Amino acid sequence: METANQSTMPLCWASCSQWLLTGVLSLLVPNWLLAEEAAISISDTTGTLIDEIIVTARKREESLQETPISVTAFSADALQQANMIDLRDIGKYTPGMAFTSYGMGSSEAGAMFLRGIGQSDHMVTTDPGVGLYIDGVYVGRNQGAALDLLDLERVEVLRGPQGTLFGKNTIGGAVNVVSRKPSMENGGEVELTVGEDGRFNVLAAGELALGERTAVRAGVQRKKRDGVGEQIFTREESGDEDSVSARAQLFWQGDAAEFSLAADMTRARQAAMPHSFYAHAPWLGISTCYTNGTGAEPYVPCPSGTEGDPFDSYSLDDLDTEQDLFGLSATWSWDLNDRLSLKSITAYRDMEYLGNLEFDGAPQVVIHYLESGKSDQFSQEFQLVGQNDAGTLNWIAGAYYFTEDGYNLQDDNQFGALDQRRSDVEVSSYAVFGQGTVDLSERVSLTAGLRYTNEDKDYDVVYRSLDANGQQALNDQGQPVYRVPPTSLDDSWDAVSGTVSIQYKITEDAMLYATYSRGFRSGGFGARPSRPSSVGVYDPEYVDMYEVGLKAEALDNRLRTNIALYTSDYDDYQAQVNALADAFDTRTLNAAKAEINGVELELTAVLSPAVRVVGSFSYTDAKIAEVDIDPSLNANFSKGSRLPYVSKYTYSISPQVDVPLPSGGSVLLRADYAYRSAFFGQIANAPEEREGAYGLFNARVEYLSPDEKWSLAAYGVNLADKKYTRVRNYFPGFIGFALWNTDRREFGVKVRYRL
Repeated sequence: METANQSTMPLCWASCSQWLLTGVLSLLVPNWLLAEEAAISISDTTGTLIDEIIVTARKREESLQETPISVTAFSADALQQANMIDLRDIGKYTPGMAFTSYGMGSSEAGAMFLRGIGQSDHMVTTDPGVGLYIDGVYVGRNQGAALDLLDLERVEVLRGPQGTLFGKNTIGGAVNVVSRKPSMENGGEVELTVGEDGRFNVLAAGELALGERTAVRAGVQRKKRDGVGEQIFTREESGDEDSVSARAQLFWQGDAAEFSLAADMTRARQAAMPHSFYAHAPWLGISTCYTNGTGAEPYVPCPSGTEGDPFDSYSLDDLDTEQDLFGLSATWSWDLNDRLSLKSITAYRDMEYLGNLEFDGAPQVVIHYLESGKSDQFSQEFQLVGQNDAGTLNWIAGAYYFTEDGYNLQDDNQFGALDQRRSDVEVSSYAVFGQGTVDLSERVSLTAGLRYTNEDKDYDVVYRSLDANGQQALNDQGQPVYRVPPTSLDDSWDAVSGTVSIQYKITEDAMLYATYSRGFRSGGFGARPSRPSSVGVYDPEYVDMYEVGLKAEALDNRLRTNIALYTSDYDDYQAQVNALADAFDTRTLNAAKAEINGVELELTAVLSPAVRVVGSFSYTDAKIAEVDIDPSLNANFSKGSRLPYVSKYTYSISPQVDVPLPSGGSVLLRADYAYRSAFFGQIANAPEEREGAYGLFNARVEYLSPDEKWSLAAYGVNLADKKYTRVRNYFPGFIGFALWNTDRREFGVKVRYRL
């Protein structure tokens, strides 16, 4: 009986897969795309046309299809063909992912959400819920997370808690950015992009071999584009792009060792993202739209019923932003013997920024903010990786150390009253971890891992009043006036996180897995205390996730289907609450529990050597399950409130045709459509916080020369010119604030030459 089941299983899978391919793709792909290969049936065609994807989700190289983790991987070619410019674009094509921006209006900031979990705030007092890693180095701040996609090998998105191998602040998942590794061969490429609104991007990357064992690889990119919004009265633009990024790597390869010294930097000088104010309290006396006046009132509200462009602002402020990033890392790898290797990753990263927003959009000074910040971090990680002689046991053990020193400085002008708030945080964290995978049989393997983390944080805050000259305000007795006097806090936490996974190989091309994973996000301090009572500490939050999944290939590797179903218990949810007696007494507490359930699907299908389709789908139900706060406090959410930035449904589809030409060259035709359903910008779920559903459509036509040395592409981004918000915050009875998208409709051409 066992033999019969084993022999019929592959046939059943192939039959079901072919039915799925035929039924689904016939609906998704127009008939003209199949005309060239009409005489060739899928069942008659052989050959592996879906490339094997190698990932390092478990800190060792292995096939994506053999990894019992939900991973979306983008190769360098995939990033290029989908017209992706920076890391935010991956959120459009990853199931259950949202990638938004805040950072006091800076488009270089990035806040990632996976499976309903993330953190939009950029303050040093709070930590992200999705970890960002550059070549294995953790990046601890949202500010600067919208990295340029420069000279990369791939980007991996790991969905679900990654608390074992990646550690704290990965309860939603992790994004792993992998630089292109030197090949020990001279070569390079240059690329020029010209498009609408003054688009002018230049990219150059190259490699120089310094011998048989040593090479240097470097790349630089300049991005420039005019703004998509305008300050009406000053004629200044907003939402422009003006940045330079660079990446360099010195690589040496010995007989049993490798060494890499890598550096990266980004410098951006551009105006704030377009922002508008869609709700105002009547007592503020300001409008959402203004026009020129006369005499003593040079600016007057627009006539009743007039609707302004949300990309326009009537502010007279200077809304420039600045961003400077620098990173340096040294990676050593040694093969101690055939079965054992040791790796060391030493890294330093530095981030500085200036953010500039005003929260009224009016020519009057009502609520204006100028914010600066800085973060320095150092990390050291050791990894010992091994396997037994039979190859049936693979394991990794390691130790990790991380320090960070950062601050935020906020200068506020509220109704003419000047204030300044400064928050400083020092972090010291260490962890030890281990994970192993053992083959219990030819078909069954078991993975288990644990991580112990200990963390200390010190916090200093002061919120002082300023006089008209911007100096410390004094009372009648000559004493300094404080909203929050100088205060120091410290706390420490330790946590155990881990994972257990079992996987079963149905066939050589199909694998079932079941995973339990636990992760946590570090505790912290109230981000913006406005009262002494608002200053406080909150504890870590935890997620326990249970997931089952299927990874399968069929039809001679012409169909790849990855499906995951999961449920997560989200405990000690960190949320803002208010004192009943004082609505401005805002505190961050472990105030709730949440439940998250979801389904994710990724599909790659090759209809012929020329035609393929890539698609994704996700369903995410993320809601508050229980509210637990003191009766003297008021939560602005309740049981059943949806978690912020979570769309219930997302999907994407990308048909692609690669047409060979008689000359030996080829033409690539590609379209990309990404959709997400409505979501809320805050957990209160007020109607004013709701962003409606939208879909984004991109297209690309590219010619590749016969020798594959040069290419010419025409592209279109956001062809329907959708207007949507990246951030939507509503302060009840006060003001509604929205940051708008900067990826407005754009047509352009791109030429690339490979040396």
